[in-house]
Amino acid sequence: TPEKQNDMDTGLIAKRYATALADFAAANGEEQRVYDEVQHLIAVYKTEPSLRDALLSPVLPVTAKEALFRQVLDSGSSRTLDGFFSLVLHRRREKYLYFMLYSYLSLYKRRHGILDAALTTAASVSDETAERITSIVRMRTRSREVRLHRKADESLIGGFVFRMDDLLLDASLSRQLNLLRKQLGRKQNRIV
Repeated sequence: TPEKQNDMDTGLIAKRYATALADFAAANGEEQRVYDEVQHLIAVYKTEPSLRDALLSPVLPVTAKEALFRQVLDSGSSRTLDGFFSLVLHRRREKYLYFMLYSYLSLYKRRHGILDAALTTAASVSDETAERITSIVRMRTRSREVRLHRKADESLIGGFVFRMDDLLLDASLSRQLNLLRKQLGRKQNRIV
């Protein structure tokens, strides 16, 4: 279908540009700086709909869009990201920019052995426990760095939910109760 093809094109274009950005940043010795700038841009892009509207505006000239980009990165952008953004605008690919930035973050993490994981528990987890979990994940995945994001959610009642890439372990008491409820709901009531 045309929509599916459009989604595939978006992914291919975003990955191609992100790879070029990563290679260019590495060649210029600006990988970490570009990574930080991209994270900042994504945060602003999410919270400022006016930025998205301006970047996608067909009437706003490229020079005005470049100035807007520099304004968002008020501390001054890296030479790498500045050149990349100019390329994206001159090629009229700004509608893919958000996907390019996310693709760059993923590529950077993969190249540097960084793994993001999320642990949600019913009550706060101690730093010691979090460090043990992090070291286990690091050993099993052979990642150089594991970033464990912790969150407490009382609705879990007990247990935990662990998410890493496409892996999800839901060992929460609330999930177990829901499963039990579904099983009991399917069985016919018997009077003994």
